[in-house]
This record gives sequence, structure tokens and C-alpha cells, in this order.
Amino acid sequence: MNLLDDESVRYPLIGSIQNSVGMGFLGNQALWSIANALGVRVIHATTAFGTAHPGFHGRTSWVTDPIELRKEVQFLVQQRPGLIIIGFLPRPGHVDAVADALRPFNGVVLLDPVIGDYNKGLYVSEETATAIRNKLLPIAQIITPNRFEAEVFIGGADRVKTPWAYLNAMFDLGPHSVIIKSFEKDAEKHRVRTLVTNGYSYHRISAPYYPRYPAHGAGDTFAAAVGTFIALGASPFAATLLGSALTARAVANSSNYGGACVDPVAALAKWNPLGYHVEDDKAMRFAEKSSVENETLRSTADDIPRLKFSPPKHKIIYT
Repeated sequence: MNLLDDESVRYPLIGSIQNSVGMGFLGNQALWSIANALGVRVIHATTAFGTAHPGFHGRTSWVTDPIELRKEVQFLVQQRPGLIIIGFLPRPGHVDAVADALRPFNGVVLLDPVIGDYNKGLYVSEETATAIRNKLLPIAQIITPNRFEAEVFIGGADRVKTPWAYLNAMFDLGPHSVIIKSFEKDAEKHRVRTLVTNGYSYHRISAPYYPRYPAHGAGDTFAAAVGTFIALGASPFAATLLGSALTARAVANSSNYGGACVDPVAALAKWNPLGYHVEDDKAMRFAEKSSVENETLRSTADDIPRLKFSPPKHKIIYT
């Protein structure tokens, strides 16, 4: 069989610039597990490597040389993926290498800025976080920070008071779609809420929350799911719904593998989102079966949409 024959099956291709692990589902491995299961192919560049997540006893790790990373990203871009996910970048030199190598890329960039959380603070230096804000935010069409990361980029929580204000402040930094994951967590009601906007429509999405699990890899799994569903034709809104459902299921399937890592493979073995569920209305109905609910955020006199007209639904065309 000639695999290069025009009659061969063609799959969407996603690029991934993230950390990798030898065991577990973080970074590139989170994307590989989801994308390949759903009929999407991946080409990745490794920014750092660890045998498991940072809390795993006996773990070893190393960081990729920025010069080598630049070469990896250049090769990745040459393969013409329709979408590239950027995840953990450990140092300013890695940010520079990625930003420079992406200049000829004409596809969609999804930036998952893995820089910190409320429990641990910044994972990276302030210089690295600033470089991501100044050099990668302006070229990203889609961004998926958590609330802590959003506050770092917009200069603190004192500047914003409402969900609308958070979304608009991030939108003003350049992305076409903003998804703020884990914006609110309600341990008593077991719900986690995510915000999403395309500058015209504003939504709060509520999903199951399982505080008894450490959820190592949940953020990476969410970004991977969002990117994969977009590659399959979903809008960022529909991808957020489906990604929220898959992430909740992956957390609920956490195991000892990878040191209490979430398990999207086990989740996908029991839950199949393929079919006709990537359209917005169908994605909402399908996600409701996983207890993922959508609420439209209403504007006020102080919080108004950034766009006057709804942008066309995002689709990636593969040839």
C-alpha cells in the first residue's frame, strides 16, 4: 500500500510545542492520547522533559536547549499543521525561539500559557511570563489561561471585577477567542466554571468538579481537547463545551499511572464525542449529558461586547 497515494485517508494535523513526560498525561502526551483517539494526527516539539509530573518521587528532568527548540519548531511549521498548540515554555529563550520560528506560520495558534496557579504561584520567572505576554499573546488566535494566569497578564485582579471584565481584558491583548478555565471552583456543589468569548458572545460554562482528585494534567488535557475539537471543525465555544466534559471525565478516571495523573484514554474508552456533536447547538445538547451546562453572560452598561457583529464560525480546511 502506498501511504502517500492520493486515495489514502487524510487526517487533520495538529502541531504541539509543549513539555513531554515519560509516564502520565501532560503536555504532548495529553494531546497525543486525545488527538489520535479522535482521528487527528500530531507533530510535536519538546520544550522540557520529565519522567513524570513534578510531584512524582524519583522524577528526573531536563530542559531543551532553545537553539534546538527553534530547529524543532521550524521543522514542525514546515509540515503545515492547521493548528499549533503552545504549552509550557520554561525560559525567555524558549519563548523567543518559538515566536521567531512561528513567523511564517499561517494557521491557527492556540496558546495555553502554563505559567502558574493560586496554590504554587508562578511556575516560571517573571521574565518568562512577560515574554509570553508580549511575544505570543499577540499572535495567538485562541488562549486558554486559568484565572491566575489571566490576572498575571492583565496586571492583577484589582483591574477587573466581573467575568465580562476578565474576558474583555484578555481579548484586548490580541486573541480572537478567550477561554479562562477554572475561573470559579465550588467544592460544595462540585462545580467548576469556565469563561469563553469570541468578542461578541460571552458564556459561562459549568462542569463537574472532583476536589478529591489532585487532577495532575487537567489543564493540559483541557487545552488538548479544545485544540483537537477545533481541528475537527468545532468553534472555540463548542470545543470548550466538549473539552470541559472530556476533562471532567479524565479527572474522574485518575489512577496511580503517572502519579495520580488524569486519564483521558480511560475517559475516551467509555465516552465517544465523535459524530455530529461539533456544531454549537448539538455540542450543547451532547455536553449536557455529561452535566456540562452553558449560561450566556448578559452585558451591562460597564461591560459591553468588543465586536458589533458575530465573527464567522471558525473552521480549519485541510487539503
